[in-house]
Amino acid sequence: MKTTKFLLSLGIFASLGMLASCADDDLTNGGGKEDGDRGTAVTFTLSDAQEDAQNAMMAPVAGSTRAFSGEVTRAGFTNALSMQGLTPEDLTTQKLPVLGGDGNTCLIETTVAGVNPVKHTGAQTRANISTAITDKFSSIGYRGTTAAGISNTPWFHNKETNSDGTLVEDIRWAWEQPYGRFYGISPQVTTAYNKLTVSGASYTSTPYVEFEVEQDVKKQKDLMTACSGVVQYATRFVAPETNLRFRHALTAVRFKVGSNLSWNKTIDKVEIIGAMSKGKYTLPTDETGAGAGWSNQSDPQTFTLGGDGTVNVSTSAAVNHIIMGNTGDNYTFYMIPQSLSGVSVKIHFADGSTPISANLSGTWKPGTTKTYALSQNTSTWQYQLVVTDPAAAAYTSTTTGSYTVQSYRRAPDGTQQPVKWKVVGYDGNGDGNYSMTDKPSWLTSLSMEEGDGGTAAEAGTATLKTDIVDLLAARNKALKSAKALGSASSPYDLSTKGGSVARSTANSYVISAPGHYEIPLVYGNAITGGVTNSHAYSSSVPNRGVLQHFKDHADHDITDPWITQSNSGANAPDNAKVVWADESGLVTNLSVTGSGTNAFVKFEVPASAIKNGNAVIAVTKGGTVVWSWHLWFAPQNVLNTTAVTNKDGAVFSLTNENLGFKYTAWRVTTYSAPHSVKVKVEQTIGQAGGKQVGYITITQNNGSVREGYNTLYQFGRKDALPGTNAIAQGSFSIDNTAGGRSIGYAIQHPENMFRNAGGASQNEFDWCNTSYSNLWSTDFPDLWTAATVYHFVFGQDDVKTVYDPSPAGFKLPALNTFTGFTTNGENYGPKNVRGAWENGWNFNNKISSPDATVYFPASGLRSFTNGSLNNVGSEGLCWTCHLYGLPYGVSLSFYQRHVIPYDDIRERSSGCSVRPVSE
Repeated sequence: MKTTKFLLSLGIFASLGMLASCADDDLTNGGGKEDGDRGTAVTFTLSDAQEDAQNAMMAPVAGSTRAFSGEVTRAGFTNALSMQGLTPEDLTTQKLPVLGGDGNTCLIETTVAGVNPVKHTGAQTRANISTAITDKFSSIGYRGTTAAGISNTPWFHNKETNSDGTLVEDIRWAWEQPYGRFYGISPQVTTAYNKLTVSGASYTSTPYVEFEVEQDVKKQKDLMTACSGVVQYATRFVAPETNLRFRHALTAVRFKVGSNLSWNKTIDKVEIIGAMSKGKYTLPTDETGAGAGWSNQSDPQTFTLGGDGTVNVSTSAAVNHIIMGNTGDNYTFYMIPQSLSGVSVKIHFADGSTPISANLSGTWKPGTTKTYALSQNTSTWQYQLVVTDPAAAAYTSTTTGSYTVQSYRRAPDGTQQPVKWKVVGYDGNGDGNYSMTDKPSWLTSLSMEEGDGGTAAEAGTATLKTDIVDLLAARNKALKSAKALGSASSPYDLSTKGGSVARSTANSYVISAPGHYEIPLVYGNAITGGVTNSHAYSSSVPNRGVLQHFKDHADHDITDPWITQSNSGANAPDNAKVVWADESGLVTNLSVTGSGTNAFVKFEVPASAIKNGNAVIAVTKGGTVVWSWHLWFAPQNVLNTTAVTNKDGAVFSLTNENLGFKYTAWRVTTYSAPHSVKVKVEQTIGQAGGKQVGYITITQNNGSVREGYNTLYQFGRKDALPGTNAIAQGSFSIDNTAGGRSIGYAIQHPENMFRNAGGASQNEFDWCNTSYSNLWSTDFPDLWTAATVYHFVFGQDDVKTVYDPSPAGFKLPALNTFTGFTTNGENYGPKNVRGAWENGWNFNNKISSPDATVYFPASGLRSFTNGSLNNVGSEGLCWTCHLYGLPYGVSLSFYQRHVIPYDDIRERSSGCSVRPVSE
């Protein structure tokens, strides 16, 4: 430090003494005068003038347990208003004539103190407006040696300040300048938002802001400011309390439907026309808010809410309901206070009829809320009842947000008196009849069924019941409780459904119950309907890229359906194992029995372990895998089908689920659409024309959680790859060998996914070292020649092969299967879906007049370069049995934004889903 260096030059003894003294002072000051005193960081205690005034009016009077015991006196009312810088005369009420309509319409204007005021209680929540500082704001500080000598040049300027009153950058009091004055501006002034700026650091008078109102109501911001007045740092090292009481600088403007409109229309847009959009607001000069005010209002503009689908309000259904001022949806107009000469309101209707308009008069005062009620000239508007709905509750929520009730009357002398209100009925079935017994069972209670009323709205919440079914738990329970099939001495043959049908073999079997099972040792679907299906492993199509004789694990031609018979019995297995499983213990006690045409792999599925999941088992010879099968543990109805019609009218029957789909979470509400109830609220007193009523709608949304994954497949392979990285049993890994692998090698390694061959060869994007066109469709040559040379009819001419992973009776779909999933049948066309995104789409089964949906999950894919699992929950891909050129397979691909029914650029080494179609 400079002081230390100076002392050291004076000599050793003197320096030691002075160094000690100076060090003590340095610690006291926290680093010297420029840093301020230790422990004296400037902090602010924040409050809201509107809330303070409300609390003053709400305070119980002597001898009473509630506020407003009896009528409010004008003196008491005036005193509470003065805390907000208002007088009773500011709270104007008037009837404004309307141009257009039926000639008997008017706007009833009322004014209350505060910006959308809501009473505070511990059990209630506030409206979503700036009635408290909940975000960062800007602060400015000035200081001086005396109260009168506080500098006109800022000590600090436009500093970022937290909502708890602490500055982001530490600033401390200095004993040499113990007087200060501070200002707060909310929202925070930043360079990122150019519609709110603050006077510069060199400005030497009371600071001000330049403010511009957004024309889109949904983007408008509330503006609050505060001044601390003079603050004295009186006790050294003890920071003084610095209070910032924020006040609203704008006027809240909102609209409602009156209680006695005789016509029924739907309001879809409201405009405030000709109101000034820009102004200069000088901040207050002391803690009372004195000196604050607007000037230089300019640039008249039109401010719009709706016209874009955000507003649809029935004049008959939303009686006494704030239709534009629901602050939870940012539907309140926040406007610069101004004279209303030349300002008008225009209200538009959804039926296209002529809008109605009204010329406003008077002024908008800061810190007030103007409500304009669309009514008829015969209305009695002395009694005011305004209600708002809570936001629709999530299906998992047991409590709603706040509903509000504002109930008061205006006396002839201008005093606003609270009017008690109560709930008088429910309409739970939408028949328009209200009774206290019509409350639905899912609505447990309302926290407020009656209130004292007042110009500050009273807020309550609804307590709800949830009605959610765990379908995954039900699925697993059904699997466990199903009657066991087979026995150790007489296993259940999956290929004959326990001997009830002729044998049809496959590479995948669905298991829906515990028990003892057996699978015949047959290549894929080489036996169908009890007879040899040689067409599944041999083709007569003479064309490049066609595999005419399908291969076994040794890359030899398959010569017989039975593994134990092919190639003179050279492949007869001697053991069996679990390759991988995504749940532990699904399969136990594997063995190989029999010989010739009576050979099986046998296993047990314990009731204690069965659940929705997947396993791959294999038979081996001398430790080498000869063939493998996918076991899908799921209800049998996963293979039920839905008829799906493509854009050309061809019909395909798709299974209910992707092959190998496993739910990790599946919960749904017992109701399929949001349910709601209307609550009728009525004032307890009224004029001869009748009491005011309002209707609060409480809504609980339906919903679901639908999460999971399915097995994935490389194009042309039969082997199920896990759609998760969480393997519970066995092993799975990525073979990153370049150049590709042979078909036989892939059969030997069902535990591996193979990266693309790479290089510049024809099989660059294939997992196989030689690309073939017909691995999933025996007689398919390729897309270049199929239709033109061979007159190949997609779907009709496709023959299932022994490498097809589908269960018996099903096969890979043709490339044109999914063209009905966009309304024009084209890639990136409009989605043909029903409902919202559910980690996948519910596709309609037809383009015209759909009568069912099919759910396709966004199961992601495994990368063709390294096997990594990508885009789970955001993308879905399903192979077809066709390819486009030898390196690419054709697939359905979809995201939340796009649907691509026949994506012709999917690399064959990618791991994608399979959605089987009936043969």
